[in-house]
Amino acid sequence: MRQQLLDLHEVQKIDVEIREIENQGASVSEKLAKLESSANVIRTEVKTLTEQRETTSREIKTLEGTVQAEAHKLRKWEARLNEIRNQREYLALSREVEGSKRANREAEEKILEFMAQRDQIEKKLDELQDKLAEEEVDCATERAGVERVVGENRERLAGMKKRREVLLPKIPRALLKKYDAIREKRLGVGLVTVVDGCCQGCNMKLPPQLYNILQRGDSIEQCPSCQRIIFWDHFLADQASGAKGQVGASP
Repeated sequence: MRQQLLDLHEVQKIDVEIREIENQGASVSEKLAKLESSANVIRTEVKTLTEQRETTSREIKTLEGTVQAEAHKLRKWEARLNEIRNQREYLALSREVEGSKRANREAEEKILEFMAQRDQIEKKLDELQDKLAEEEVDCATERAGVERVVGENRERLAGMKKRREVLLPKIPRALLKKYDAIREKRLGVGLVTVVDGCCQGCNMKLPPQLYNILQRGDSIEQCPSCQRIIFWDHFLADQASGAKGQVGASP
């Protein structure tokens, strides 16, 4: 049973590394997603402002056409005024002329307002396009970094999963099933050592009787507090000493 716990401890170390690598991948991907989202917001603003600028330019063009047409009409009316001898007709045409001039002044004022709006839009567009260019450079840099990390992590994960597959047959299926169920609930950690009578998963002091049972290493025990599978940390030291002894005994 002791060796099975030690083998499971090796599996746990691999699982922790795998979880860290996966979290790292998720973290860098999340950062890239935020950068791309920020760039997309700017792109939307640029599109909206571009449409506003085009609409404003069309308004200006329409008003300028109206002013030109009215100016042409005014010149004809003013020339005709000099030819009119009938006072009533003269007064009526004069009112038309004044009304047309007033409408033209209002249109010209409106043109100036639209031009001012367009200038503000173009200034804002210039700022946004500069900012978007910076964001796109950041996205490209981050994307290259993510691709590099993903590639490196893929290779590391493949190696770790192979090591895990080698260890799994050494562990009883029931023990492995219990371990997997616990680590799903406990942030990826289903097995921990007990050091000086304390569970290293939750720092709870174990009951003396349980600690004594644990030191025998002939049963599967769980922490009464966090429910993780526990084993005495001295087993790791004994394993390390045994490994050194084997190396020293080699010819």
